[in-house]
Amino acid sequence: MFYGRSTALIAAGAVAVLIAGYSIMGGQQRPKHCVFCSGPLDRIVYEDADFLAFHDIKPDAELHLLVVPREHYGTIKEMTIAELPMITRMHELGQRLLEERGYAGDMARFGFHRPPFNSIHHLHLHCLGLPFRSRRAAIPFTEGVRAWFVPAERLINDLSKGQADHVPDNY
Repeated sequence: MFYGRSTALIAAGAVAVLIAGYSIMGGQQRPKHCVFCSGPLDRIVYEDADFLAFHDIKPDAELHLLVVPREHYGTIKEMTIAELPMITRMHELGQRLLEERGYAGDMARFGFHRPPFNSIHHLHLHCLGLPFRSRRAAIPFTEGVRAWFVPAERLINDLSKGQADHVPDNY
């Protein structure tokens, strides 16, 4: 097998990426220590080739699941029209998981935290089976309150307009 200059440069680039603390996944760089990229194995309730769903470590509602793509994505501020199918599938999966557990309609809420109010820099959909555990727990999941929360339906609607190549600046 021939290893020429190009191979050496590619290998050097891979080493530089690893030294910088990043690994390659799905064609995108992801932080080496992202807790959502592999998922918390003890709390997973669903997995397929594209998504993981698991119980939130600090639930704010009677049922609090997170749906995350296996491929590393940052936050909703980084989403474009190209990610609309993924966001839609995340929402549909979250709805199905909550419905299977008896939460639908007004007893279910789905959405994303706006940066800088997200605790993990890996896109994740909050799927909440209501009621909330306390009034205080409801605050970060109420639309318009300190601009912390964007309902999944709103993000899908805004992305589907296709007028801009990214989500609105108020995200």
